Amino acid sequence: MNTIFKNSFLTSIIVTALYLVLFYPLVLIDILNLYDLVLVSLSIFPGFIIMSLIYYLDEYDKEPLWLLAIAFILGALTLHLDIHILEYLLSSKDIQNNFLSAGNEALTVSVTEEILKFVVVMLIIYPNKYFDEPFDGIVYSVFVGMGFATAENLTFVLQGSASLALMRMLSAVPAHFVFAVIMGYYLGKAKSNKKTQLIFIVLSILIPIIFHALYDYFLFIDFIQGIWIGGIVTLVITLYIAKKSIQEHMSASPFKNNE
Repeated sequence: MNTIFKNSFLTSIIVTALYLVLFYPLVLIDILNLYDLVLVSLSIFPGFIIMSLIYYLDEYDKEPLWLLAIAFILGALTLHLDIHILEYLLSSKDIQNNFLSAGNEALTVSVTEEILKFVVVMLIIYPNKYFDEPFDGIVYSVFVGMGFATAENLTFVLQGSASLALMRMLSAVPAHFVFAVIMGYYLGKAKSNKKTQLIFIVLSILIPIIFHALYDYFLFIDFIQGIWIGGIVTLVITLYIAKKSIQEHMSASPFKNNE
């Protein structure tokens, strides 16, 4: 396990370093500010750590890098749709009660974002022949989720500051990670349990929406001092669930005995 963490960290550093090398010439010719370049690096680093970790945890039957790249890119592209959908849905409602307004926003955001990620996995990844064991559901869902989270991070960070970049590194990215793991856990069970496939598919979208909405709600009712702790508690609970989900599917790999 220590080797997996070490490899994940080193891979993330290499990818981020390559990004800096690639885009640093834009700083030299005054197209990009060095400060912004550092902020962007901070915003993409957590996602690459998480994707590297999941990739190395998939010990018995690794997924093709080209398909993982597609999952990441499609996840990132869904942000464009997400922004336009949320602008329309949230601008069309004027709720006076603060609690109801926060609840409506949290539910709208969670439903929209999780459905968009779910559609990518179900339409592009789920039918693919490479999705051939339960853990693959987690792997592909995480890559889609990290694509979305990284694109979202870039958008917010370039409009914000170093403090925003740090805050999102420690909260938003881990949140998208655990929601993706839960989605992938149930999709993995759906793929390997034909009789109860529909039930698990429904759970794969329903459970992440519930946790996402709950997490966001605690953050959106920030007019109550200290209530954001509820969001942290929600995140810790889902991290525990994600850990157990990963362990269960890793141990259930049909390729385990082929090692």
